[in-house]
Amino acid sequence: MSGYQTILVLGSEITGSSKNPLPTPVTKSRLDAALKVAQFNPHAKIVLSGGKGKNEPVSEAYGMEKYLEKHSVSTDRIIKEDHAINTYTNLRNSKIFCSKKTLLITSDFHLARSLTLAKAQGLKLTGYAAKTPQRSLITLSYFYVRETIGMGRALIFGR
Repeated sequence: MSGYQTILVLGSEITGSSKNPLPTPVTKSRLDAALKVAQFNPHAKIVLSGGKGKNEPVSEAYGMEKYLEKHSVSTDRIIKEDHAINTYTNLRNSKIFCSKKTLLITSDFHLARSLTLAKAQGLKLTGYAAKTPQRSLITLSYFYVRETIGMGRALIFGR
């Protein structure tokens, strides 16, 4: 888990307020995985990718940055990409930061599609699956059905 120069964390929902942004449990699991990996890669930059959704108080990148700062990650290690609106644009917009050995962190249910989209964009990334927090069977089913449809779209259209 060491030897990475870049850790790319894909965004997910942020709640709370602009003064106190809070990651949802799925986002928190990605960030906790990043904290774990960052310990073994003390010089790695951490790229946080995610724009502001309609129902979010701030961009996902900003909300994730605040969480990492609360957990003693130095701001000089953090790079925010706050314009992405989906996984495809997360990767496209973050590509410029991923020229060196990069670890992609996202949720376990989201990893296969993310790596497929990365490969389609010419990115050679290693994936790290953040465990999905305990959820209801209905919620987990939704995540996996959504990803199955998204994977089909990624394989057919590259997006």
